[in-house]
Amino acid sequence: MIIKEMQKFLIIALLIATVTPVFSTNVKEPAKKKRPKIGLVLSGGGAKGFAYIGMLRVFQEVGLPIDYIGGTSIGSIMGGLYAIGYSPDEIQKMIEEQDWDAVLKDEIPRKYVAYEEKEFYGLSIISLPFDRKKVGLSKSMYYGQQINLLLNKYFSPAWNITDFNKLQTPFLCVGANLYNGDAEVLRSGYLPMAIRSSMSIPGYFSSTHYNGKYLVDGGIVNNYPAGPLKEAGAEFLIGGDVQSNLKTDIDELESITSIINQIIFFHGEKANIEADSLININIKFKVPAGMMDFTNYDTIIAYGESVAREYYHELKVLADSLNAIEPKPIKEYNTKPLAYIDVADIIYKGNKKLSDEFLSNYFDRFENSRVYLNELEEVITTVYGTKFFKYVFYQLEARTDGKANLIIDLEEGSPGYISASVHYDLDYHGSIRVNGVFRNIFGNKSKLFGELILGTNPRLKALYLISNGIKPGFGLELDMYTFSFDVYDNNIKQTGINMSNFKTSAFVTSIFSNHYSAQAGFTYEYFKFNQTVVLDTLQTLFEDFNSYGNIFVKFRADTRDKPYFATNGFYGELSALYTMTFSQGWADDLFSNSFVTYLKLNSYIPLSKRLTLKPSIFAGWTLKQNTPPVQHWFGAGGLNEINYVSTFVPFTGVAFIQKMGLYAGIARLHMQYNVYKKIYLTFRTDFGAVEMTQEDLIDPKNTLFGYGVTASYDSFIGPVEFTVMGSNVNAFPSFFLNIGFSF
Repeated sequence: MIIKEMQKFLIIALLIATVTPVFSTNVKEPAKKKRPKIGLVLSGGGAKGFAYIGMLRVFQEVGLPIDYIGGTSIGSIMGGLYAIGYSPDEIQKMIEEQDWDAVLKDEIPRKYVAYEEKEFYGLSIISLPFDRKKVGLSKSMYYGQQINLLLNKYFSPAWNITDFNKLQTPFLCVGANLYNGDAEVLRSGYLPMAIRSSMSIPGYFSSTHYNGKYLVDGGIVNNYPAGPLKEAGAEFLIGGDVQSNLKTDIDELESITSIINQIIFFHGEKANIEADSLININIKFKVPAGMMDFTNYDTIIAYGESVAREYYHELKVLADSLNAIEPKPIKEYNTKPLAYIDVADIIYKGNKKLSDEFLSNYFDRFENSRVYLNELEEVITTVYGTKFFKYVFYQLEARTDGKANLIIDLEEGSPGYISASVHYDLDYHGSIRVNGVFRNIFGNKSKLFGELILGTNPRLKALYLISNGIKPGFGLELDMYTFSFDVYDNNIKQTGINMSNFKTSAFVTSIFSNHYSAQAGFTYEYFKFNQTVVLDTLQTLFEDFNSYGNIFVKFRADTRDKPYFATNGFYGELSALYTMTFSQGWADDLFSNSFVTYLKLNSYIPLSKRLTLKPSIFAGWTLKQNTPPVQHWFGAGGLNEINYVSTFVPFTGVAFIQKMGLYAGIARLHMQYNVYKKIYLTFRTDFGAVEMTQEDLIDPKNTLFGYGVTASYDSFIGPVEFTVMGSNVNAFPSFFLNIGFSF
């Protein structure tokens, strides 16, 4: 009780000092007391700033109006949202709805990635940009693509207010000038980008170009901007401080983000000393989390509220004292993100190699129309998913007619990237993959993908595309490989086959919504195979290279949420080809012109948050009883989902390509369970047959049945998996080990 009375006395004393009446020699009555302006200053501190929600909630409960808000980094985000009228509950809801791992790493849902990019996207251990004929490092880890979309969405209610003093609560934030290190107090401009500038952690997020200056996180120079808020007109300051002290033990600097945090706050002490001298009520949060622990929002929010409630009485006394001077109702906090904006013109900025016409294919629909923000975000994410750009941002420019000009602000990506990964499994053995992606080098809208696999079974692939989206494009593909597998009689190994194929294709292609791909074209093959132990002397005819040609049509679809451990979507391929023999020396009675078609379909059906049903089918036919060359036969066995030959498919409990034939029918039913974080168990059952004739295919005695269980860890180098399995053709259990991304 005594402590509370002392708090009340101190607050009233502070208010009296702030609003000391001014007496005039010409009047007998003292001037009426003027209610002081209350300023709220919020420090930076990354995810720890989620603790401010509790403080804002207490402000609402005690009826304390805020007249000015200033913040840095996360303080600018939380303060900005409150300044335009979001309630603490609504801010908490926003935080809870985000996939923070994806937001902070610029990851977009896989469905938005261009179809031709899906094979390479995110499947490497290291990736380095290739620019100006040399390999280098990026200027930052991330460009803030997802952060920008979030800021645009949630600050959309204030899109046309460029003077931050005209917001529901006057607002300012602080950035640091990248050229000279000066503190830049941001009071005007495009609000989402001002806040983006204030939170651009050097080395983590790229700098921003704002009002003619390049800015980074303001925490470098002023992480607690009480001084600028005082200068703006605030007379009584309340502070929320989630900063950490500088570390003095090297063991505490255990990650790159902790080191970045240490460097950022080297020069912030002077501003902190000034802030402490100016702030009247300083609420310090010793948050039990790190600056990048965004996924621990529930713990941080709960902690923040518990600390803020310790100041409840003090804040209530302040609110009551202010209302005793001059009653003032608390503002309304019912702001919601806008659903749509009326757009007039579309303006493109930053594109050099890619024409306005290319961008218009995506954005023309928005010109002179009502634009729904969720649709705009989807289109922007789709354009970003082409991988032609480092970022694709948008801004809304106010017009005198009440509409907005939509500015598409982008930066074209580096000409190329060099990536590397490693892989080992018991079928293809160990290998290293080096791959490169080069965009807009060999013509505008062009992409060149190259892949070199070094190991026991080497491979070289190259794909050149001129992509026009749904409009027809053009492609060239080169694929050269050599690999080996064993030949079985039932479950007894007879010999081995070594296959070498050099093939090149030319085709036309169309991509639909980044999910679906259609191709039609011609392939030339130069192929040979030989036996490790000669059992069939007729096959020695094919130990030299011979020529083939294929006319093909192919439809593919990929809507999976991720390439490994997918939990929804599907992958499918429908292919038909007519293969022709060109070489004169091959026996016509063994291999001949043939028509081959097959269907693959893998589905991923979520049954619960952790449980996913994974049914799949494979069906293949060779028509007219003709026999295509071996590389177009169907094969089953092993557990590699990606094989050098597209007509070879995995089958649990059956050795690698243990069964081959001209007809195939396989059904698989797998159940994937996410045990804990990145640990999975997959229960496997496979049924089907692969035979040389249709009659043998449907004969029950030829049916294969396989079963097994796979334990997996989703590591940074790719899946690490161990499988125990069996089947009706192999009497004893077998094992399979897979390490790394498949290729």
